[in-house]
Amino acid sequence: MSFFFKKPAVRVLARHTTRHPYFAGEHLFFQVKDSTGVLRMELSRDPDCADVMQDTYLTLTIKGQPLAFIQTSGCPTCQSLLGAGYGLPKDTPELRQAADAIAAPFSGLEEALKRLSPIIGLLPPQYYLLSLVNCCPTDGNGHFFWDIPNEYTSSPATAQTYDPETYTCLPVFPRFLHPTQSTETYDREQAERYRQRIREGKPLPPALAYSAFEYLSILLDGHHRACACALEGVLLPCLILSPARFVGRDDHWQVVWPDEEKETVPGISIPLKQMYCCTPSPALAPPPRPGRLFTRRWEPEYRQAAARFPDTVEMGALALYQQKTLTMEGVLALPEPENALIAPVLLSYFCRQPEADAKQLALSFSGKEVPFHLRKMAFRILAGIKQDPEIEDLFVDFLVECEDPQNPLRIIADHYWDTI
Repeated sequence: MSFFFKKPAVRVLARHTTRHPYFAGEHLFFQVKDSTGVLRMELSRDPDCADVMQDTYLTLTIKGQPLAFIQTSGCPTCQSLLGAGYGLPKDTPELRQAADAIAAPFSGLEEALKRLSPIIGLLPPQYYLLSLVNCCPTDGNGHFFWDIPNEYTSSPATAQTYDPETYTCLPVFPRFLHPTQSTETYDREQAERYRQRIREGKPLPPALAYSAFEYLSILLDGHHRACACALEGVLLPCLILSPARFVGRDDHWQVVWPDEEKETVPGISIPLKQMYCCTPSPALAPPPRPGRLFTRRWEPEYRQAAARFPDTVEMGALALYQQKTLTMEGVLALPEPENALIAPVLLSYFCRQPEADAKQLALSFSGKEVPFHLRKMAFRILAGIKQDPEIEDLFVDFLVECEDPQNPLRIIADHYWDTI
């Protein structure tokens, strides 16, 4: 029987909803049996590399075709090197069938899961999450998602955001995208049709992605919808398949939801061997070589579009923030000890938004009563707004009052006039 007609056995085990303003989503925890395992993560090592921190590679493959590579750092808080795959193989009707099935409206995640049966049947028998969330059409590092290098390049989206001062990590969920189609397939008219839908207030069919590396999802379908969202400055709805994460031991495992909440699923006993989600490649396989998918020079409107969206650090900060606008009340409600990292990051993000009055927002956080780390970011933002009498008066008054030449705020204020 061909893979196209093979139906997996799928069992939904639990449901979860996150409702934070910047971390909303619906999630299903489910088990797959009787599937083919041809959409999988493979692990390989470079036999000629003596450095154990640089000899390991992870490759997401479908029917043996690499979709993306990373040369992993071996440390969850250290960036890995990300490289282009070879693109989706042409003989993958399962993907097209699943994408067409979810293009029509569905009543909930359970119905979406049923419609995704063709692509679910390609996964290894295992435990997974299916999430319906909004993703950024960027790489998490200030670049339009399709405007990236082919060769191995350091990627912030492959690492957890770690604050060395507080010894904490920000929440991780794969809301940035990595393409699997060649830029030669780009069709401006198709992107424009999706842009028109957005302008008319019509919902876009969700894209389909596979969670691969920390903040990063590999986009299986929906490249032109992501293009439209980038140009319109909106998030892309995505159905994301993720290998389930667990904590615990023996027969008391808890599934870890994307918002880091944990849930014990009654009657589920997971063998330790099923904690591993990688398939070993041949022991003497050579290091994977990146493909040549990305050759197009993108128009400035695409290259500039990423500035509207959060980067990986900002996304982690937004996941912990409970309000739609930045207020002192919201800042004071942020968890400790992450507050010192999160608050300045949030101010920078909110000031960067097209509809924001960056000057007034920064001024509101520049007073003496504001925590130093947040006030410092406000000074930096104001220092970028030149030849403004109100900002000049603020900095002059501060320079008169502050006698410490090493005060970081004084240094920022003192250099305000340097480039005029």
